[in-house]
Amino acid sequence: MRLSDESRFEYSVVAFEDSLRASFIGSEKPSDDRYAPKIVMNDKESATDVLSIIKNELADCMSFDFSVAFVTAGGIQVLVEALRLLEERGATGRILTSTYLNFNDPEALSKLLEFPAIDVRVYQGDLHAKGYFFNRETLSTFIIGSSNLTQTALTCNKEWNVLFRSFEGGEMLASARAEFERLWADDKSVELTREWILGYKRYLGEGSPESARHAKRLKAFALKEANAGVAAGAPQGIVPNAMQERALEALRVQHELDEPRALLVSATGTGKTYLSALDVRQTTPSKVLFIAHRKRILKASAESYRRVLGGSYTYGIYGEDPDFRSKTCGFAMVGALSKHLRDFDPCEYDYIVIDEAHRTGARSYRDILEYFRPKFFLGMTATPTRTDGYDVYRLFNHVIAYRITLQDALNENMLVPFHYFGIADLAIEDEETDDFALFGQLTSEERVRHVTEKVEEYTVNKADRRGLVFCSRNDEAKTLSQLFNERGYRTIAISGETPDFERDRAIERLENGELQYIFSVDILNEGIDIPSLNQIIMLRRTESTVVFMQQLGRGLRKHDAKEFTLVLDFIGNYQQNFLIPMALSGDRTYNKDNLRRVVKEGSASIPGCSTISFDRISEKRIFKALEEGRFAEAKLIRSEFNHLKQILGRTPKLVDFDKNEAMDPLLIIRKYGSYPAFLQQYDKDCTTCFDEKKLAMLKAISTKLGNGKRAVDLEIIRRFAEGDIAIEKESLSARGTGVEALRSASRVLTGEYSKDSPAVAVDEHEQFVASPAFVAMLMDDQFREAVLDLVEFALARNARDYSDAYKDTDFVLNRKYTREEVCRLLRWKKQPNFQNVGGYFHDKDTNTFPVFINYEKDPDISITTQYEDRFVSDNRIIAISKSKRTLASPEIRMLANARLNGVRCYLFVRKNLKDKDDGTEFYFLGEIHPTGEFQEIVMADGVTSAVEIAYELENPVKGDIYEFLTSRLDD
Repeated sequence: MRLSDESRFEYSVVAFEDSLRASFIGSEKPSDDRYAPKIVMNDKESATDVLSIIKNELADCMSFDFSVAFVTAGGIQVLVEALRLLEERGATGRILTSTYLNFNDPEALSKLLEFPAIDVRVYQGDLHAKGYFFNRETLSTFIIGSSNLTQTALTCNKEWNVLFRSFEGGEMLASARAEFERLWADDKSVELTREWILGYKRYLGEGSPESARHAKRLKAFALKEANAGVAAGAPQGIVPNAMQERALEALRVQHELDEPRALLVSATGTGKTYLSALDVRQTTPSKVLFIAHRKRILKASAESYRRVLGGSYTYGIYGEDPDFRSKTCGFAMVGALSKHLRDFDPCEYDYIVIDEAHRTGARSYRDILEYFRPKFFLGMTATPTRTDGYDVYRLFNHVIAYRITLQDALNENMLVPFHYFGIADLAIEDEETDDFALFGQLTSEERVRHVTEKVEEYTVNKADRRGLVFCSRNDEAKTLSQLFNERGYRTIAISGETPDFERDRAIERLENGELQYIFSVDILNEGIDIPSLNQIIMLRRTESTVVFMQQLGRGLRKHDAKEFTLVLDFIGNYQQNFLIPMALSGDRTYNKDNLRRVVKEGSASIPGCSTISFDRISEKRIFKALEEGRFAEAKLIRSEFNHLKQILGRTPKLVDFDKNEAMDPLLIIRKYGSYPAFLQQYDKDCTTCFDEKKLAMLKAISTKLGNGKRAVDLEIIRRFAEGDIAIEKESLSARGTGVEALRSASRVLTGEYSKDSPAVAVDEHEQFVASPAFVAMLMDDQFREAVLDLVEFALARNARDYSDAYKDTDFVLNRKYTREEVCRLLRWKKQPNFQNVGGYFHDKDTNTFPVFINYEKDPDISITTQYEDRFVSDNRIIAISKSKRTLASPEIRMLANARLNGVRCYLFVRKNLKDKDDGTEFYFLGEIHPTGEFQEIVMADGVTSAVEIAYELENPVKGDIYEFLTSRLDD
């Protein structure tokens, strides 16, 4: 039977008292995290921030009360969806803010008026208190500290807040609430209305000189951190930022090596043009040529070079300056230049820069690259990978001087923060059809109403919006623009057929506020620079991470009037929706759990102040695409392999995949057994032809050891491959390997553990020696190189992911392991029958007890195995025993005396998604201890008995993993 509500409340009070004791006095007993006070701050390393705490509290409170001095558009933008969901549940809220320093953003205050369930008052005085109350029937939460409702305070600033839980009637909660109520009822607190906001705007914009200074202060404060540091590409003093300094050093190395060509791969908005000019400044070539494909970009680049180089060079634009060839720094359109190459000496320029170098597959670009002979060609691009498969890297000798990813740029504050919202688009049944019927659905009245409603719902800064809208087809873009205009928006549609001067004029109209949106398909993916853009709207399916990043990047350039960029992505029911979290995270490993976590909790781990959020339906659509996606299929693996081979200009080694942040090569091993087996089948440049016995040995080593989860086994294999005849165990233990780990490695490599083909034996002197079969194989140099390639990769993985061992184990906290790996790394003598292991197993030899929990149950499994395992908090879990167990069962009695008998219990949890790619691995969450609370229960069939077992975790679950595990993927 279960605890009654009264008993549960009594338990809660006792646990609450224990938590307070542990928090403020100290206790050896771990406190229950549901009740313990905690510091709330922004910490990317632990994947936590103030925003995620507030959103989680808003998700289930009955009502809330906020007291904040400052409210900005960014602060409201990151909470828009959470506030909408709160209203949908019927919850209510109150926000008290102030006129302190006249800091508050009128647009943010106007947005709050769109939420009927939220009352807002403005304290007309120096209110600087920050407090957040989340009210519930029994246990409420309140947070007091430093965070205002601003973008930076909620996501990335160094903030200190304290979170308290309190039962109703608690004195501290009552005291804090009383102060809030006193201020709320104060005569100085006035209701926020549109009339009040209009007056506030007039005061800021038209009042006394003092109010004008306040307005400037408001703008400067609100935008300060969004544009902190030296903005990428900004001309202030023309001093490179930290990342540009590193890039310049990398370019300097290429010059010293006399490399004739190199690529600079840098995310849009990070200042590639300025960086190239800075490199010209540091190398002082006598004559420079800058090539672009758009006149608008060419003129902007010429101005940037003038700012950096000043009077050191003379400047001219080809086709406009009659004496162009006399200029020492020239700028030319690729089309015009390629038609008149013979007018130039091939050696006329010492340094040539090619902008948008991913276009160099076109004949006009290749003609230029083949004709000129400068000392150095620099190709610049944000997206070197072409969707048509053309090998751009080969044109630049596979030399990448430096790479700046979106994540790098956000981390270095080189770009403006973005707030991405994945929104469910209206369902289109046959999305593969390309006919007029589909066009009618894409541009239907219902869909346009849905899109415009969502745009208004999510837009905070409505007075000064400037956006690009990306569509699937040109006729769709044109029709949607017309329909938007009929609803009062100011928009225009452009396409590849739009003349350049009309395209440039449309951009000018957008920049000066005459237009609000430009609709297009892909003509604006690249080659434009509109720093004031503050909205990106995607009304097309995501079929390429390259195109996604191009379109997102349009809005990320910094601008002194922009706090953030709003990104609205309307997500349909498409098979390749999994590309969205891949693009946002930069994770190309194709690890499905990683991508699910990006969708569920991406904001806490994405660099800087940017945020990611998906509504429930778009979440489900991405999870469906992930579940159905077969990432271990040959087609995908071959495509990713060929892409990396293009970058390198040779067959990649295993370590090259990680060095270039490419696909996880373990997918290859999972699919083909070993990397050489894949190469022999698919790589036309492969020269090996291993027989079945060698491939079997490579498969045994690769599948068991290739992920690098324990180093000692790999060290033994490496030393044999490097020529050692015998290895003394003491030589390994001297390097920090424990005796039990060595014994375990010995059992694994000799085949004693699992009856695999042995690679190693142990001689009469207790030394490791290679088995005769392995020795014979190592005589083949190509086989030996294949083994060393695997070992080098696996040891690098170990150093990167598995070097921080937990206590005296071979595990690393928060890493993932299969049941087979768990039993092996627990150093069991024999591999068990995993059907007997099930949810837990006690190995008597090692006295270890791993607990395996499938947090989401498969609805197709037996009703007697759909256990209700559940986290109570991030350091407490209830697990259900195997069926037909009672309090008298041997394992229950053993667990009741676990501490006394020295039983080591370890927790492993997975989502249990029906997924052949990732569904076998569990997160290792550390050592756990039975609390002594055992309850017999009857399972869902109404007959079968089981026992609820309460465990305490020694280590609270990491924030993003806890959120991922405990949230339902089909909510």
